[in-house]
Amino acid sequence: MDQYSLVKVIGQGSFGRALLVQPINGEQNYVMKEIRLPKDDSGIRNSRREAVLLSRMKHSNVVAFIDSFEADGHLYIVMEFCSGGDLLLKIRQQKNVLFTEDVILKWFAQMCLGTKHIHDKRVLHRDLKSKNIFLTDSGTVKLGDFGSACSLNSAKAYAQTYVGTPYYVSPEIWDNKPYNNKSDVWSLGCVLYELCTLQHPFQSSSWKSLILKVCRGTYAPLPSHFSYELHYLIKNMFKTNPKDRPSVHTILSSHRVSRLLHKHLVPEKKELVQERTHHWKREEGEKVAMFLGQKSLVTTTSTEGTLQEEQSTFENNCIDDPASRKRWAVGTCNTVMGVLRNADIISTGSMENAEQTDLISEAEYVETQERRVRKQWDKDPPERLLSILEKVQLCYGFETYTLRRDGQSSMETKWMALR
Repeated sequence: MDQYSLVKVIGQGSFGRALLVQPINGEQNYVMKEIRLPKDDSGIRNSRREAVLLSRMKHSNVVAFIDSFEADGHLYIVMEFCSGGDLLLKIRQQKNVLFTEDVILKWFAQMCLGTKHIHDKRVLHRDLKSKNIFLTDSGTVKLGDFGSACSLNSAKAYAQTYVGTPYYVSPEIWDNKPYNNKSDVWSLGCVLYELCTLQHPFQSSSWKSLILKVCRGTYAPLPSHFSYELHYLIKNMFKTNPKDRPSVHTILSSHRVSRLLHKHLVPEKKELVQERTHHWKREEGEKVAMFLGQKSLVTTTSTEGTLQEEQSTFENNCIDDPASRKRWAVGTCNTVMGVLRNADIISTGSMENAEQTDLISEAEYVETQERRVRKQWDKDPPERLLSILEKVQLCYGFETYTLRRDGQSSMETKWMALR
């Protein structure tokens, strides 16, 4: 703390405080996140994870990491200060006056670029919401608050711990299923809907009703003046099956709305997200057609069982005559049947192993099949999360929660954090 001077406290929560600071020998403003370190080792590692993940992000649409250090039982993370505030503040300042579609798409395009960078690093943000998306004075969008983020071992890996803000979490999390980056896409859909309507897509008077609406993907449609592409995008981002949801890369590169988003991207950003598609050239198709027109499609079998291809050349004046074209031979072709008629059907193993394998009893077969059954995810019904959260007022559904299990064998869920 000695190298920074405190300007003011700009936020406070169960994690600690958010401070506006300046370097001792400078006038640049930074945000310093002050986190109380827990006493257990696993808690300390989890606290340090935010600084580690944020330091890996180098993108114009992600809040920049400046420094981190520990002192007096606290972890301090110094990061870029976004003086334009967050999107939630912008939404509240509108006072029922809707944003224009161009403004919405400009912000959303940058949100997607930042999220794509995170996902390319195999990191899930897990807490994307309007309160955690910031604006600079110049209008640049920055994703922030990586306190709930996690890193996956591979691009196809899944996370399982319940983390997020109830109003923004995806149906698979409510259903206690493993989830991946498609869960972040759902959260982005919630933010996009808020920008379009100034309201959250899933309004409810009880936790049970909220969960049902989210799991069913039930929301009021966008105002009719928005483009068809925007309606289509929202509909697909709110697909309850994550496999049906587009990835952020798909939204930016090949989705129907991508042409609208590209209007708000600088040229170098467009090149990063455009897919290189190899189109079939017309002239190449004509060459293939000419080649096939000179080949016979009828093959004959000799008495020795060998295959011979019969070639013939068409006269130039017959190429365009449909009646003169060669056609497939009518009837059953005996070529393949002739080759395979005397062949044995064997297993994929070697003949030596096949000869050594004896028949097994039905009981042994069943036991073998049971051992081959894959290990399934430990799934609890959604009521378990509901039973925990229904003790909390619904107005706290916009806060961040983390629920962890007490040990690997226990099914009890422990309350860990409320930001």
